Amino acid sequence: MSTTTAARPGAAGDRLPSRPRDRRPALAILALLLVLLGALGSALLVYRTGERVQVLVAQGPIQQGQTVTADDFSVTEIAFDDGTQVVPAGSLGQFVGSTSVAYVPEGSIISAQMFTTRALAPAAAEQVGVVVASVGRPSSAVQVNDIVRVYRTDPSGTAAATDAEELVAAAKVVAVGPVLETRDTVHVTLLLPQDAAPSVISASAAGTAAVSILASDTAPSVDWRTE
Repeated sequence: MSTTTAARPGAAGDRLPSRPRDRRPALAILALLLVLLGALGSALLVYRTGERVQVLVAQGPIQQGQTVTADDFSVTEIAFDDGTQVVPAGSLGQFVGSTSVAYVPEGSIISAQMFTTRALAPAAAEQVGVVVASVGRPSSAVQVNDIVRVYRTDPSGTAAATDAEELVAAAKVVAVGPVLETRDTVHVTLLLPQDAAPSVISASAAGTAAVSILASDTAPSVDWRTE
């Protein structure tokens, strides 16, 4: 004879499944925080972008040793980070009349280290203008910062090239005049040792000066002082 045992009130089998906790409020709060953080980041970016200042830039290429004027500079507006060293556009007057210690490419932002008010040429050097005819120079154009060898050629034009007299073994070109279609000559300015200047000036005046371009890593006889 089987006996049926009645289920006890409150037994586990009689419980209804519990309702999972609603996590939507927590997700909504998290989403709101993310939106606020994004808005704060955007506002900070706009604020940082607003930190702009007008600075000086090179209007065109500035050659090493060039004495600059106001026309060599222009003004642009840039954003900058805290601690960045910039030269405000109002400092233009401090640079006019100074000398470039190195080549400054067009559009470069100007810094105080690029220019100096003292002479760059060593005490025993001179800048000498030389007129070179087309027969006395390479077919490729002579450019600023080229290193050239300077010769005196035979004025009659009948001597062989091997008879040309070397005047300066390696001279730095510091300026080149404009090439005129109506002229067969080019005017270049060379940085020369003082003792070589008279002979080069003489050859230039006689129309017998000639130059050849040397390798770019050739050390010139004299160079600008950069320290």
